Amino acid sequence: MNSFLSKKINYKIKRDKVEKKISEENISVYKQSMSIPVVFHVLYNTPIQNISDAQILSQLEVMNDDFNRTNSDAFQIPSDFNSIVSSMQINFCLAKRTPENNPTTGIVRKYTNITSFNLYDTSIHYNNMGGSDAWDTKRYLNIWITNIEGGILGWGQFPDAGSIYTDGVVVDYRHFGTLGTAISPYNLGRTTTHELGHYFNLFHLWGDNYCGDDWVNDTPTQEEANFGCKTHPSISCNNNGDMFMNFMDYSDDACMNSFTIGQRNRVWSSISNYRPDLINQIGCDEIINTNSDASVEILYPINEINGCSNPIYPEVKITNKSSQNLYTAVIKYKINASNYQYQYWSGNLLPQQSTSILLSGLPIGGSSHIIDVELILPNNTTDINLSNNIDTKLFQTSSGTSVNINLLTDNYANENSWILIDENNNEIDSEDSLISNFLYTNNYCLEDACYKLIINDTEGDGICCNYGNGYLTINKEFNNIEISSITTFTYSDTVEFCISALSIDKEHNLNTYFFPNPSNGIIKIKNDNFKFGMPIFAEVFNLEGKLIEEKESLTSSFEFNNLKQGLYILKLSQNEHVIYNKMAIN
Repeated sequence: MNSFLSKKINYKIKRDKVEKKISEENISVYKQSMSIPVVFHVLYNTPIQNISDAQILSQLEVMNDDFNRTNSDAFQIPSDFNSIVSSMQINFCLAKRTPENNPTTGIVRKYTNITSFNLYDTSIHYNNMGGSDAWDTKRYLNIWITNIEGGILGWGQFPDAGSIYTDGVVVDYRHFGTLGTAISPYNLGRTTTHELGHYFNLFHLWGDNYCGDDWVNDTPTQEEANFGCKTHPSISCNNNGDMFMNFMDYSDDACMNSFTIGQRNRVWSSISNYRPDLINQIGCDEIINTNSDASVEILYPINEINGCSNPIYPEVKITNKSSQNLYTAVIKYKINASNYQYQYWSGNLLPQQSTSILLSGLPIGGSSHIIDVELILPNNTTDINLSNNIDTKLFQTSSGTSVNINLLTDNYANENSWILIDENNNEIDSEDSLISNFLYTNNYCLEDACYKLIINDTEGDGICCNYGNGYLTINKEFNNIEISSITTFTYSDTVEFCISALSIDKEHNLNTYFFPNPSNGIIKIKNDNFKFGMPIFAEVFNLEGKLIEEKESLTSSFEFNNLKQGLYILKLSQNEHVIYNKMAIN
């Protein structure tokens, strides 16, 4: 497009100045390349006009291929032109930071109540007119994709040819990229390549006049625009053949493939004089947050704690040490030689504000311990001050293990009683006058020793199964591991069991874990007890205990595709072997 511009007096005066300045500069060879950040503005009135990221990326790929002569059809060119074709040596990237230096995808999506835009409609470029404001046009290439009336494919603004607020390229959504809404014969992304040529100061090959001048010496003079796919030589204006495969003609996308050396030199000269701030902009560089700083401190456990505090539920304090709000962080922690656990935190901490976090439990054995805690990825970036990200504490535990005794009575609980005694026959607790069909749960902190629990029934029919379905179980509290149980007996039954703090580690099985944690949903199991080749069952619960996903695998791998970012409880089981652990999805 852009043919009408040459007929406007004001524009012609500007163009004369541009051409004079460019002609005075002799740029023949460029040994470097330039990188230009691009922001795509998607203006849509209907859902179909809101083109996908994939379609945008397909266009970006075409732009890079065409301007670096890496396009697959680059060598489908008549031998007559082999000596003049050239790479532009220009790379395009999705902008990775905004003009305000915030992270971005480089894609702006905006609904507009305007059903379609006219040719050269400036309202496209302004938020308050139903369009989308350009990002700093000195530092970014702005490309608008929208619905254009009248079968117009697009247009590009020449250097110094209009307002800085409208500078860039506009393309119809039906002729953008190589997939999605792109319609043949303009479905290979060459409309954008063509309009970028105008943006970089290239005219149509026919100079928008009969045998006109495009101001490039090595492109053949031709009579008019070519459409469709011509066959070489297509002679006009006494040339040896039109260069209809040049991106600045009107040929079908499938028949375009080249720029020339002269066009490259003109483009570079134009950029050097009129768009120098585009070259190698930091907009292509990811933001490294230089203000990210958070600290961690262990609040619990410290010094000496009760041995029945098993597992240990550490409590830590995180503090936002930066001048910006802290929204996310990951706490990495372990006790003794256990595997590191990871817990994701999200919230909103103001600068210098703190909060405490209760971490998931870890089992312990023995009496002397060391806890290591590390804070990583504040606001999902690297912490600039690592000196306050680690805390270590030593603590002691007294002997003792938390044990639950659970008794479900039958229809005649008045017949039952029980007594718990230690290895020296000292009574610890006892109970009678029980309520029928009631579940009793009693917790005890037991020293490392052996114990007996005796249950009695005066009528000799036990607690199951003629007059109800009662039972008695003894469990270690921290992981609900069953030590022993009773269902059927007559007048009396005795359960003997021993407590060892060290046995907790064995039953928790520290040789069983999954990794990585946090993960993207794909985990692998490291396990000495699970048998691979036999079904392993995985159940995922939210922190409220609701089952949200179930999986089965014959291998050491599980894939949870439907989980959102957050923290979950993962249960893995195979026959009698069961493990639980927190699982973080990032």
